[in-house]
Amino acid sequence: MGRRAAVWVALGLLQLVVVLTLALAGPDDSPHRAPIRIVASPVVAAALVDTANALDGTPFSARPLATAAQARASVTSGRSVAAVVVDLRNEKDVLYLASANGEDLNRAIVREVALVEGAYGRRADVRDLVRADAGDTDHQRVYLLTGLAVATGLVVAMVSTWRRGPRSETLAAGARRLVVNGAAAVVVGGVLAAYASHSYGTGLAVWWLVAALAIFAVSSATYALESLFGVVGIGVAITVLVLAAAPLVTAAHPLLLPQPWAAITPWLPHGAALAAGTSQAYFGADQVVRPLAVLVAWSVLAVLTSIVARRERLRAATT
Repeated sequence: MGRRAAVWVALGLLQLVVVLTLALAGPDDSPHRAPIRIVASPVVAAALVDTANALDGTPFSARPLATAAQARASVTSGRSVAAVVVDLRNEKDVLYLASANGEDLNRAIVREVALVEGAYGRRADVRDLVRADAGDTDHQRVYLLTGLAVATGLVVAMVSTWRRGPRSETLAAGARRLVVNGAAAVVVGGVLAAYASHSYGTGLAVWWLVAALAIFAVSSATYALESLFGVVGIGVAITVLVLAAAPLVTAAHPLLLPQPWAAITPWLPHGAALAAGTSQAYFGADQVVRPLAVLVAWSVLAVLTSIVARRERLRAATT
């Protein structure tokens, strides 16, 4: 077996081991810094926020709000995953959730909120503000679309490499590769967007933008790694992107992923696409700007990396 073949086999085995390990381990039982909001009198709210943020494992990132209407709006827009409204005139408080966030996450939040409430001798009634579609309790269709976008980006890059080689030696060739990349992202992204728009009954344009940017970000990142490492860059890209997206195997909410994935997933292409898709599917388009910006940043940095790598190769060849 040649050295290059051995490297490919090793990379494939590494991916398989990590994916299987995550699939068997499953998500964590507690969330990681889940954004929640608390409405109560200033003194009570301050105490509850401090208690929630001091829980072992930091399951919550709690902040106070002034009114119950603000709390409901925070959950329905996706800015927070839960909100507790405390009224000391009543025996029970109200815990607002969104079943669209998934059963596992909500179950974990209810359990952790009960710990905070129990410390003060309180209980909470649970109310669902954003119901999941039938058959999509854990937004599985968004996970599927995200996985297809990542896979498409990798396939586009590999087909281009097979036909034209791992590197573009001229600016014109690099520009043509980017045009082909963009065209594939637009066409395949449009197909995925049409399915998502029909499935969730939401606008086509945002879905199209999310899918196309996800495909372009993944394929251009693969090109960038090929510019740095040659054909081996495909193996590096597959390893990085597959290992980074391995938590998709569990279909767990990102807030339930084990560390370090819980922290880094929102800043990776598949995590950004997942966040934007979930927001568009259930919470409106208010929360898609940040994940779309992440996808744009990946695309821009990848293109710049390819340009700089080509310049350095030319400089090295002339010295």
